Amino acid sequence: MLIPAFSADWASAFMTAVNSDDTYRDAAKGWTNPVALVVEPGVDIDAGAAVQVDLQAGTCLSASSLAPADVSAPFVLSADLDTWKEILGGATDPIMAVARGKVRLTRGSLGTLMLHARGAKALVACAQKIDTLWP
Repeated sequence: MLIPAFSADWASAFMTAVNSDDTYRDAAKGWTNPVALVVEPGVDIDAGAAVQVDLQAGTCLSASSLAPADVSAPFVLSADLDTWKEILGGATDPIMAVARGKVRLTRGSLGTLMLHARGAKALVACAQKIDTLWP
């Protein structure tokens, strides 16, 4: 079943994928911060979209879909819709996308994020498991 990208159902599926993934659990043992993935407003998503996940030591405590303006996570990654499609479709490496400026860290420490690159890649791999319906 296809789940609309960055919707409440997608956030729930993301949480389930994270919490059932042993690779993520191991890779993210040291990560204890909420993270938001933001789709910038554009042609296919007029107001933008966001999913915020509360990640603690390899588990996801909560996940929600919200407006970009309502994001409160200390780490916020923002990109246009096409970039998120490339990353979540497996065509673009998430760490390289940050390094090249395709994904912007609009809140949080780049140094801290890079220290946890293995966990970040495992988190993206969890999102890649979701059968996503893109606008």
